[in-house]
Amino acid sequence: MLEHIAYHFLGDVSLDEESLAQIVTKLESSAAHKTRMEGALDINESFDVQFVSRDIAHYSGEFSHWNFSQKLRRKMSGQIDHVDAQVKEYWRPTQLQSSPQTLVDSMTQLPPKPIADFLIGIFFKYAEINSFYMERRWIEEKAEICYNPQTVYNASDFPWVCSVFAVLAIGIQLAHMEDKVPESDTDPTDELRLCSEDSVGLVFYHVACRLIPDVLLVASHESVQAFLLLATYSLPVSTGGLAYTYYGLAMKMAIQNGMHRQYPDGNRDSKTIETRNRLFWTTYSIERYISIMHGRPISIAKSEINADMPTNCPTFTSPRFSNMMAFHTLISYLGEISETLAQFKRCPRRLLSEYSDRLLQLRVRIKQWWDTLPATEECRDLCSQGPLLRQNSHLKLCYLLIYVYMGRPFIFIGDNKLETATNAMPIADPDACRSRRSTLVEDCVASALDILNTLQSLSDHVGLCRASYNEFGACRAALLVILAESLSSGKSQRLQDGLRRGMTLIRQMIGGSSTQSEISYIESIEAAISQYLATPERDVVPQSNPVQSPTSAYSKFKDWTRALKKDKSTVENRDLTSFSPLSHLTPGTESLANPQLDDINDFFNSGWSNADVEFDTNILSLLSE
Repeated sequence: MLEHIAYHFLGDVSLDEESLAQIVTKLESSAAHKTRMEGALDINESFDVQFVSRDIAHYSGEFSHWNFSQKLRRKMSGQIDHVDAQVKEYWRPTQLQSSPQTLVDSMTQLPPKPIADFLIGIFFKYAEINSFYMERRWIEEKAEICYNPQTVYNASDFPWVCSVFAVLAIGIQLAHMEDKVPESDTDPTDELRLCSEDSVGLVFYHVACRLIPDVLLVASHESVQAFLLLATYSLPVSTGGLAYTYYGLAMKMAIQNGMHRQYPDGNRDSKTIETRNRLFWTTYSIERYISIMHGRPISIAKSEINADMPTNCPTFTSPRFSNMMAFHTLISYLGEISETLAQFKRCPRRLLSEYSDRLLQLRVRIKQWWDTLPATEECRDLCSQGPLLRQNSHLKLCYLLIYVYMGRPFIFIGDNKLETATNAMPIADPDACRSRRSTLVEDCVASALDILNTLQSLSDHVGLCRASYNEFGACRAALLVILAESLSSGKSQRLQDGLRRGMTLIRQMIGGSSTQSEISYIESIEAAISQYLATPERDVVPQSNPVQSPTSAYSKFKDWTRALKKDKSTVENRDLTSFSPLSHLTPGTESLANPQLDDINDFFNSGWSNADVEFDTNILSLLSE
């Protein structure tokens, strides 16, 4: 048998011992020559992360100018040591930095210390939900430094000072969550008007913005924190615009510090490395989430990332580790779904079933993974008395939005206008494709209704947050899916009830400068829905709120903001939208005054498309026939 193999590969050769020895020698020589050739072409280089200080690092990727210059320097190190010349290091453009006096001047805008403590507490209670931004002890220590009149600032302090003011601004955005009982003489519609503290928060935001040029120049991991916080403040105002830009800046700062790469052992203390890893994965996950949901490209490819995932370190108390890691995993799954949906763009017909099967496999994997998460206190525990109700609810909203995102492109592909394209491109098993499409759409609609159930639970037990992108965005996405399904498959009592309930919930999340146009826009949606479904509108009974002590920290905070607003030299009299649905629901507001819309389909615009994918309707229609 071995002779047959030898003849097959070597041809008609002699197989005596001497001939075989010669053949072996030639093979070894050829292998050695090939190894030498491969070694001569081995140009593999590693990246370089060099810490300049505790918070600042210099990163240089493979095959960069810096790496080549360092390689040359190492080769000439012996000769350089004998040259009487000092090499000047240049890590940051310090000649462009502002005077630290800018920071001293900013401190005049600080609120009283008890108010600052209150706002920092609000931030960690309502903003740092399932993502890491900073340790509470760290920001409290930085705030103490700000209130010390003897503090001497330097150029490296710009990022953390920016973070302090950003946290105060976010705290003011969320402070209304502590207002458990409205004043007895307050008109109910006042809940839709400008809150007294919003313009004060804008002052803090503007102070932080004035520091941005120097935050960019310092480019430390504290710069990443600052831009993450500015993005968080901007989320309710301009998600796909300003917030997306801030997240991009945060990622650029992280890359400049090499936070997307694995650090060499012993290069830095473990706590610093853990902080940097957590900040990077927060930046990557949230930016990817926003990019996918708003059709924007992400800042970094997965192939460029090998940073270690966060570890369960006991010195980090917020957020809960299980919730944080679950959020990162959900965004990873969302990314897989986005990449799979993108394959449907001008997809070859022979691969259509493969891609739809991939979506169904992802659907099963996500469900199986979700069922393994903790159901006591963390992650899946939605008990109304649980300590993590809001955190866990936000996690579930993200989970449900994945199914909404996965199924909504297929809602309209059964339209009659696509039948011609379907007949022109027949497929082997139309029943299987119809079943796949039906499964995805059913999951999408069921998840949309479940989103409303989750939001209703939040509303009933802890209240909805008007400055929460997660809550408002989930409600909006659910409403659009329910409306789309109503248009596609016809009205049903279940969908009608969901629409009414969703409109009631989204009204609770309109805050800030709710102008007449914003109110009329919501009324236009309700009128259009009622007109299409031909059902009478029902009155919404306002829910009573629990009693709150009149001497709460929030009451003192409100008194301070009212007094501050009376000083026109301190706070300008302006309107501000803390959370405007107009920036999410439609690109224009010209027709909002008219509650009767000409076409219900006007609600479906490119703002809620899947990433930047323009689906080929001829291909997608095959799934429904």
